[in-house]
Amino acid sequence: MKFTTKFLARTAVLLGLTVLFQSLRQIVPMPPSIAIYIVGSLVNLSLIIAAIFAGWEGGTIISIIAPLIAFLQGHIRGDMPFLAVAIAIGNISIVVTVYLLYKKNKFLAIGAGALVKFIVLYLSIIRLVLPVIYPNIPDQIKAVLSVNYSWIQLVTALIGGILALLVVPVLDKALDGPKE
Repeated sequence: MKFTTKFLARTAVLLGLTVLFQSLRQIVPMPPSIAIYIVGSLVNLSLIIAAIFAGWEGGTIISIIAPLIAFLQGHIRGDMPFLAVAIAIGNISIVVTVYLLYKKNKFLAIGAGALVKFIVLYLSIIRLVLPVIYPNIPDQIKAVLSVNYSWIQLVTALIGGILALLVVPVLDKALDGPKE
């Protein structure tokens, strides 16, 4: 992996935007039921843009650091650090899928990326982390996490993808194109 100045700059800017988007909950008062759609869609936008303009490497860096920062900010329960690991894996799945498919068909890349992220998060959090690692969490918390890491992830990934389809042409003109 060659860490060029362009790669580092793109990755750093997109990581900064991702952290800013995650922090919107603290900056702009909004109900959690609304915040998950706004913040989730914007974070997915950043991940998809990273896959296109910083490659799978830059997107993976952001995919790992973002949930760690969210954990430190308290957006991921402090007593459930394995959620951050599962979220990072879900983030990496959308980044790699978009990276591999975008040049072939951008619509397929967005749709497949959203679907893969949804499946990875559903299986890793709902079917593995919650029942195996945290089997004794209260039912109310389990219910909220089960909703937050199921179909909502598909919706926010698709919204992020639609936003990316609008932003990429503008960035393409401003920058020298996607990562080769």
